[in-house]
Amino acid sequence: MVPALIATDLDGTLLDADARIPPRNSEALWRAHRLGVPIAITTGRPVRWLSGLDSIAGLQPHVICSNGSVRFDLASGTMAHRVEVPPETARSVAAELRDREPGITFAVEIGAGWGCEPGFPIRDGRVGPDVVAPIDELVGIGVVKLMALSVASSSDALAERLVPIIDGRLSATWSMGGARGLLEIGPPGVSKATALRDLCDELGLGLRDVVAFGDMPNDLDMLRAVGHPYAMANAHPLLLAEGFNLAPPHTDDGVGRILEALLDAADAHRPSLA
Repeated sequence: MVPALIATDLDGTLLDADARIPPRNSEALWRAHRLGVPIAITTGRPVRWLSGLDSIAGLQPHVICSNGSVRFDLASGTMAHRVEVPPETARSVAAELRDREPGITFAVEIGAGWGCEPGFPIRDGRVGPDVVAPIDELVGIGVVKLMALSVASSSDALAERLVPIIDGRLSATWSMGGARGLLEIGPPGVSKATALRDLCDELGLGLRDVVAFGDMPNDLDMLRAVGHPYAMANAHPLLLAEGFNLAPPHTDDGVGRILEALLDAADAHRPSLA
């Protein structure tokens, strides 16, 4: 089949272990592009972490960032659309989360930049925050994503305890593995799935004809929404339990391999002109 649109997450999905797009994945996307298939990057990453997409920049992909809160124009380097977290709701939720989990610290995405509370851990080599302030102040500066970090709990454990507090008021998901836990909290009703649905509506496409790839809980709603969902073999157990189509791992060019197979099958069924 030739997809109506290809949507793919970045980390753990389109990117390899070195956070680069492998040639096979890039070539498969270019092949689809030549057939007129739109490409959508759907990522939890903020705008400032979109480096490394040079090999597919010429595809003019649609870029959905911050789990659906931001639509970014890669060519012009501008935000085409953004949805902000309501400040009063964010303040209330943050206070309740801290009551439940006293050791957490908060940071916020503000589109192209970010801010954090004093004491928020910053990884080596990462650009420092644009603003440092208490969370009550941070949520008033145009936040597209709120992040709650724990150095004592994994993301899965943190989600189990805190997502019930957030649900129905804001959108909560997670995409970080490892010992430290990070919850990603966005505007109510906003996710990769809703942003992709809006994009398809604009393009006059149906989600049932979309092929999508993902590996973490922040991809779950998107994969449930499309007609041809693929979880990576390295995906989080929540995705693997859903029974989605399975793609090879991101370290083995999984996205490229699946797209090649789909496009090869379409070529085989295309009538010959001879």
